[in-house]
Amino acid sequence: NIKKALALSLFGGVEKRFKDKHRIRGDINVLVMGDPGCGKSQFLKYAEKTSHRAVYTTGKGASAVGLTAAVSRDPLTREWTLEGGALVLADQGVCLIDEFDKMNDQDRTSIHEAMEQQSISISKAGIVTSLQARCAVIAAANPIKGRYDSTISFLENVDLPDSILSRFDCLCVVRDIVDTAKDDRIANFVVQSHMKSHPKGSKQAEQLSQSQQVSQESTSTIDTTSDTKSRLPKIDQEMLKKYLLYARNTCKPKLHNIDEDRIAKLYSELRRESVSSGGIPIAVRHIESLIRMAEAHAKMHLREHVNSDDVD
Repeated sequence: NIKKALALSLFGGVEKRFKDKHRIRGDINVLVMGDPGCGKSQFLKYAEKTSHRAVYTTGKGASAVGLTAAVSRDPLTREWTLEGGALVLADQGVCLIDEFDKMNDQDRTSIHEAMEQQSISISKAGIVTSLQARCAVIAAANPIKGRYDSTISFLENVDLPDSILSRFDCLCVVRDIVDTAKDDRIANFVVQSHMKSHPKGSKQAEQLSQSQQVSQESTSTIDTTSDTKSRLPKIDQEMLKKYLLYARNTCKPKLHNIDEDRIAKLYSELRRESVSSGGIPIAVRHIESLIRMAEAHAKMHLREHVNSDDVD
């Protein structure tokens, strides 16, 4: 589910403009929160390599000026100049923020406008202007107690206000659950990756991985559905980047023949559950989030219209 959320954010929805007066963003913001050591930073690093334009920063080393814009004096002309921050440099791309919970409250509130209106208003040193920040924000954060506690709600696990949580379209939770079989696979994968990266041990690692694959195929019984998925050819990284760029620039799916009652019913049920269980407050923004994710799913398949499968 986390990989699907990152893929939806990389593809993005469709931007909408109403008579050049009102604009609705099409970028999908994702927050990945969970236990340490689960590879949250690796998710961000992979998204940085896959996206055609990406800016990576950390919450501890990023300030409000570094994320939005800064006004500095030119040493030669002695005039005030405007320099864009990470959100401005990531225009039409993705801005990746690691250690999002380590940011100061003042620095975090400075990106409210950039995450929803996707613009940054500047009024410093006699310079009054507005910069474009049309980018998706993918952030990673750790829980308050270090590890995610499933006995309490999501709001009690994360030290973020409702105003910033409502601007994220998708919230993902990563948990480090003890599983013997999964732990064995992870340990074998880490050992093999270290052996392959060594200049003298690559041939031995390939022989070891091939022997393990043969033994697994002979001893395990694999389901037909999972077997067909595993046999699908893998997409090359460069080909995936070209596919992403082509889908973002050319494919603009329209909302046609979708079940509006299903979305309205889901929204009412989410609001009822959030009030009764004390979870994340559900606002009207989340209806737009559902539509954006359905449009991004249609972009993956290069469809011209959004159907019921994309809504599901």
